[in-house]
Amino acid sequence: MGASLRLGRVLGIPVEVNISWVLVFLLLTYLLAGQFDDARLRWPVAQRWSVAMVTVVLFFLSVLAHELSHSVMALSKGIPVRGITLFIFGGVSRLEREPEQPITEFLVALVGPLLSIALAAIFGGVWYLLGRGNSAPEVVLLLLAWTNLSLGVFNLVPGYPLDGGRLLRAGIWGITGNHRRATQIAAGMGQAVGGAMVLGGIFLAVYFEPVDGVWLGIVGLFLFSMAKSSFPK
Repeated sequence: MGASLRLGRVLGIPVEVNISWVLVFLLLTYLLAGQFDDARLRWPVAQRWSVAMVTVVLFFLSVLAHELSHSVMALSKGIPVRGITLFIFGGVSRLEREPEQPITEFLVALVGPLLSIALAAIFGGVWYLLGRGNSAPEVVLLLLAWTNLSLGVFNLVPGYPLDGGRLLRAGIWGITGNHRRATQIAAGMGQAVGGAMVLGGIFLAVYFEPVDGVWLGIVGLFLFSMAKSSFPK
């Protein structure tokens, strides 16, 4: 994943940011500032860019919270955590070893999506109570609700190494008692999901929205590569 910058420790867990997050921060800030150039909002240029930056930082913290939940659950189950690295496509909790029981892997994998969905409900609830208007706080809350919901739901897709793929592996492992076979099936699903995302991204880029299509294709390619590299020989 390349060079990373150490940010410090959260709950005793080292946190690093991969250099690719600089690209993500700049790209998302630019895209959001463009989206905020809306006649309904009537925001000056400085407000559009400042709100865009705040939104991206808060999304960054949401991803960190997602990964922290994995790490805290792993620690509670006696699995040491080397650290958390946030990179262009999200983040990863680097555990010292794999869970030794299916139920442990299931719990460690499930807590991340659940937290993201819970954050989406909290942000969405506050947005609703504030009146669902176009003020800066309300717009940021709505965006955070949707991004956290997307993060939680996407990670439940049953393709390794996504959380959903780890849940699938834990289930197959628990039923068959065969960790290797469970990993093969989950990694195969990860390759299938990644390949489908690449094809979907190409279709989207050609016929509808180039930026969204290219992004979907890149994420799919990354997922396919990660799943292929984790496929047991």
